[in-house]
Amino acid sequence: MTTKEQIVEGALSLFKRMGIRGVTMDMLAEHLGMSKRTIYENFENKDQIVEACVQLQNKNRQALADQITSASTHYLETYILFMWAHINQLRTINPIFMFDLKRLYPKTICKEEAEFDNLIQDKMLKFIELGKNDGIFRQEVNSRIVSNIVLEIFKLLYKTDNETPFLANFPFTEVFEHISITFIRGLATTKGIEMIDYYYNKHKPIV
Repeated sequence: MTTKEQIVEGALSLFKRMGIRGVTMDMLAEHLGMSKRTIYENFENKDQIVEACVQLQNKNRQALADQITSASTHYLETYILFMWAHINQLRTINPIFMFDLKRLYPKTICKEEAEFDNLIQDKMLKFIELGKNDGIFRQEVNSRIVSNIVLEIFKLLYKTDNETPFLANFPFTEVFEHISITFIRGLATTKGIEMIDYYYNKHKPIV
């Protein structure tokens, strides 16, 4: 691993734990066990580090997606595995990190979000249509309407408590799980519900 990669890995770890605004360059240098001069030799400022962190996070997310897809035997299982993987990620991230990213670095996050939203919406459309063709989702479901709605619902997770006071008293992980399962079961036929429940129970972590 290069020095630059070490800096990005270390910064992302700190940002996820403490938020972006709460991490100074001095703290980052101490965390990495290197001088600030070394950091500035690789990055001109904190903004560049944040952008590199977002790129690394997207790279890690894609690697996880490939891993899950390879391990799945059915697209419903893929959906459930993605749900649990994201829940595990949410457990390691301080919500302040996402709030800081949106508030302090809107250009960086907006560009990444737009690309990610388009990708997710396209995959969701194909997912619903595939389920309809296989008799897992109801035929009357309008795939385009549903894919738009669910994307906007998931975005509620990354709004501040002031924007979504009705969710403020619930853990991110619990809200995400409820949205994910309620959404997919609402589309399903009797056959689909049986399959969803099977994969849900198969991969549900033992607490």
